[in-house]
Amino acid sequence: MKSGRRGFLKRTGALTLGTAMGLNAWSRNPTASDIVNLGVIGTGDRGLGLIKELESVSRFNVVACSDILPFRLEQAVNAAGKKCREYSDYRRLLDDKNVDAVIIATPLSMHCEMAVAALDAGKHVYCEKTMVFREEEVFQLIKKVKNSNLAFQVGHQYRSTPLYYRVAEMIREGYIGDVINVYVQWNRNGDWRRPVPEPKYERIINWRMYREYSGGLTAELHSHQIDFINFVFGSYPQRVIGMGGIDYWKDGRETFDNVNTIFEYPSGMKVNCIALTSNSREGYIMKFKGSKGSIELDIDHGWIYSEKVTDRELGEVDGVSGATVQLLKEGQGVPIAVPEEKQGRNNTGYALEAFHRSLLDNTLPYSNVYNGGATALCVRMAIDAMMDGEAKTWKPEYNIVKNL
Repeated sequence: MKSGRRGFLKRTGALTLGTAMGLNAWSRNPTASDIVNLGVIGTGDRGLGLIKELESVSRFNVVACSDILPFRLEQAVNAAGKKCREYSDYRRLLDDKNVDAVIIATPLSMHCEMAVAALDAGKHVYCEKTMVFREEEVFQLIKKVKNSNLAFQVGHQYRSTPLYYRVAEMIREGYIGDVINVYVQWNRNGDWRRPVPEPKYERIINWRMYREYSGGLTAELHSHQIDFINFVFGSYPQRVIGMGGIDYWKDGRETFDNVNTIFEYPSGMKVNCIALTSNSREGYIMKFKGSKGSIELDIDHGWIYSEKVTDRELGEVDGVSGATVQLLKEGQGVPIAVPEEKQGRNNTGYALEAFHRSLLDNTLPYSNVYNGGATALCVRMAIDAMMDGEAKTWKPEYNIVKNL
């Protein structure tokens, strides 16, 4: 690992993405034997969005959908095509011999039950984040996956996104020195509700608002970022504190409309996570603050900043463009570029391609039951810390999640 200001400056001249993760694996055209027949369980906003994204991933064929709400199921089948079979009971979908793998995009509280049933039925599983709702479900699902010969991927997308993967490499290689703090923000200005055609559907459609089904903002938003931080540092938090409240939207919801949690990692690094639903200023941000510089990310772009740069230090550096030097002197960020051949998909598309790759190559997915379980435990710690008003600590039995 290079150290010092000069090393930082030399490396800012080459911030493009390499061929990490075998991201060129899909340059060839898929053969008939590569095609995976998918069933989608849960066809609300997320499930329907996945079906539409799968239209551009030619290696999958959506052959079945399941939902308990007929109007949602009809929408999904129309999007998937006339040959897509529909099931009001997900267990009937699992009985369908034409289904090779399933996507689970249901409320969080249902993930474990459905994933276990899918594995028992011999189906590969792509399970939306957060992996599971309760602590004991992490251990149950890890045991089930270990005893199967099936792929299980969690929908934490950043592990398979080219920009984020490159950022992880840069931080590990010491581009920004020792990271002492990460600031995470995902702010919105809106009530986070979905329209309900009839009052009887309120809890089913707006399940994110109710503690019976949901972990709220931490599970639905921050889980992505917590998972990425665990991935970058190959570690998990030893302690979590937090506060949350229903302070703005007085509409009968049970999950918090704002959260503020702090995760402490064994190195001493602190991670501050904030989510608001009453102010959208700066929206989504991740800031990694190191002793030599900082990296800032939004969902699709990244920038690297140096700490104070002197003329003397700049004079010692070769191979850094004048434009880059000027940006650094002005305290501005240098964009982290992704080559054109690595572009063209959104984060969901990259995750779905990674799932197919793990099926085809019979390899452990990058976002798997172990690191997905670790993130689920982190999310549970944060929610319990806010609910109970006390710090929560990593327990020795959590160490079953070894493959971070």
